[in-house]
Amino acid sequence: MHTLQRAFATAAGEADWTAQLTALFERRELGEAERILRKALIELGGPMMQLCREASLDAVEITGWAELAEVVAAHEGEPITGATVAMGNEADLAFDRGLPHRPYMVLGLYTDEAWDWSAAGQDQALAECRKECPDWAGRDEDVEAFLDLEGLDALNTALIHHKQRHFIREGGEAEAPLRYVEFVLGSWWRALRFHQAVAVQLERHGLGGAIPVISGMIDIRPDAVAVHWPVVREVPRAAPVEPTDEDAADTADYGGGPSLVRFNLIQRGRLVIEEDASPAGTALRRRIEANEEGEVEAEAEAPGLMRRMFGRG
Repeated sequence: MHTLQRAFATAAGEADWTAQLTALFERRELGEAERILRKALIELGGPMMQLCREASLDAVEITGWAELAEVVAAHEGEPITGATVAMGNEADLAFDRGLPHRPYMVLGLYTDEAWDWSAAGQDQALAECRKECPDWAGRDEDVEAFLDLEGLDALNTALIHHKQRHFIREGGEAEAPLRYVEFVLGSWWRALRFHQAVAVQLERHGLGGAIPVISGMIDIRPDAVAVHWPVVREVPRAAPVEPTDEDAADTADYGGGPSLVRFNLIQRGRLVIEEDASPAGTALRRRIEANEEGEVEAEAEAPGLMRRMFGRG
């Protein structure tokens, strides 16, 4: 039995696990979040682990960010002082079988007229996110900039067509089905790689200097944001630090720039595939690969956080 099958036996147990990861995402402690998810995925094994392994940090990339940074720098009028970026899926894709589904991206660029980003801190921005309707919602600038997200198509498609996206506990407590656990883990891994992709682009290209960015999902699980707040706003510049051998390895692995391990954006190590040859493991693979017939539930049930942030609730 998977550890999370026991943890998710009660709604409170799943809520506690979700709250832990949500807090890590909000603080951009993505390396620690990755460690937790990788451990659970290795215990899970099977096709979902394989899909998550293929959605590696190297494979998932946002394109168009360098051009976006140029657009922000050249923006006329009041300067851009804050941004939101989100990933979502088109409606009714669950019934469109046989095709890969790439998530779309939505961008919001804001000035201090929408909300006083320049005077705010990370905690204030996060508190604003938790409101029913953030003050900046629907007040983004009319700027032409286009972003695309590569490397999540296969995982995203599998999650769209997954057969157990919900778990109803009869009597208040019940062992969580393994298929529900794998859907939850796959969903969080999809979110993790998206937030990390945003962080990587900010480390490589920035965004008009020291503009904070809030990233999140539109009507897909999990409804968790990451607050990418410029470090220069919070702490004085530190004295130069001589790079270590570990930092040099990080730079070589991830295309130059600051060490992502040092910024707690990634966790060292890789998912190791261990084939589950047991009857249960074989049955699980067959169920997913065959994509059993049956009713597919729509993923979005109510307007999520990022939809409200963009003023589209």
